[in-house]
Amino acid sequence: MENFIEDILNQLIEEATEIKINASDDFEKGKLFGYYFTISNILSQAVAFGVFNKLPKNLQEFKPESLIGGIS
Repeated sequence: MENFIEDILNQLIEEATEIKINASDDFEKGKLFGYYFTISNILSQAVAFGVFNKLPKNLQEFKPESLIGGIS
């Protein structure tokens, strides 16, 4: 189960990072907020279900806020 969560999070973070780099309009920024919300919820649920500590260190230390910081 942890591998599934790890794969999904890595994919979502990669996609969100690409969107952040190319976010030039409100629609793209809205998509980025959706990714932020989704990634934050998955990480919160990983904590709630006791699998957070089984995730790799890079995911444990990832701050979803970094996705939306600096966009306007």
